[in-house]
Amino acid sequence: MDGKLPVVLMGAALIGLAAAMTTLDAVVDASGDLLSDRAVDFCDRLLNVGTIFAAFFVITRLNDLKNRARDMDGAIQRAADEGRVWRKQSRRYLDGLSRSIDAQFDLWHLTSAEADVAGLLLKGASLREVAVLRRTSEATIRQQAQNVYRKSGLASRAELSAYFLEDLFTFSEATLSAAPPQDDRYNA
Repeated sequence: MDGKLPVVLMGAALIGLAAAMTTLDAVVDASGDLLSDRAVDFCDRLLNVGTIFAAFFVITRLNDLKNRARDMDGAIQRAADEGRVWRKQSRRYLDGLSRSIDAQFDLWHLTSAEADVAGLLLKGASLREVAVLRRTSEATIRQQAQNVYRKSGLASRAELSAYFLEDLFTFSEATLSAAPPQDDRYNA
């Protein structure tokens, strides 16, 4: 209802203003016009005043949208800046991680094609996307992925990802090794 109230008030103001203008015109021009002429004058004024109100409403709404777009542009820019700062700060770690992954691929004796496939799978690409990126068939990529899993001793993409992500997320060793909390209800 809150959104409709301003529209109702604007409509009432529009009708009232048109009626006031028509009445004022009738008082000033008391030539005894017919009621139908006054009705036409009223509708004409109603349309004129309505056009002014509509233009004001459209301009106000466009201005609000422009402000919202500017605010969103600012938020997007801040997020992009934060992302650049994070990437810059993390570059050393990401480079180290990349080198560690490449070293593990070497230990697994992956071919360069298998290492490329494994890297793309780690980034979340589907087999079809990898095939498109590598300009080869999906069957070839599927076979190379199977070779990666066989050579690494892992069973799936999830295990491949978990192998490299396991040490990135820190869980408190104390939490993992702590005895489960005691429930006093069962100790009595």
